[in-house]
Amino acid sequence: MQEWGVCWQALGVVAAVIFGVVGLYKIYHELRRFNEQREKEIQDKETSAKLKRTEFFLTLHRRLFDDKDLYAVLKLIDGDFPQLKEEEMWDPKRKLLVFFEEIALLIRSNQIDKDVALYMFGYYSMCARHGKNFMYGIDPQREYWSLFFEFSDDAEKFSETYKSGPPAGMAL
Repeated sequence: MQEWGVCWQALGVVAAVIFGVVGLYKIYHELRRFNEQREKEIQDKETSAKLKRTEFFLTLHRRLFDDKDLYAVLKLIDGDFPQLKEEEMWDPKRKLLVFFEEIALLIRSNQIDKDVALYMFGYYSMCARHGKNFMYGIDPQREYWSLFFEFSDDAEKFSETYKSGPPAGMAL
């Protein structure tokens, strides 16, 4: 009779080992599934953040053309046309300078990529900075417009560095 007891005991040990292995296998697969799910959530958040940054950036870019004051200045800034000297253009010109300062602040706070901002808006900031007609009626001292000058300085460096176009890896 004791032989049966030993058999039952051995069978119990084998069953415990089998259940233990199956349990460990199940735990392993659950942890793996949990990690895959977490990685997918992280990837989804990153994708969502990229889309929001893109939407935000395109809204900024659209603002230049949709805002009537900014667009009025933008049409004249390339050629530094004499109409920029007119008194009714002074406030729209200041508005454009403030726009460039906002871009500089967004770059400083890492909300938008510096290279992208310089590529998209840098040319206009250089036109504004060096335009005699544009600066007419505005006190162009660095102490009043330091962020604008900082952005414009960076735009000139960017323009010198990438004369043939934007850097290859540039992306929103």
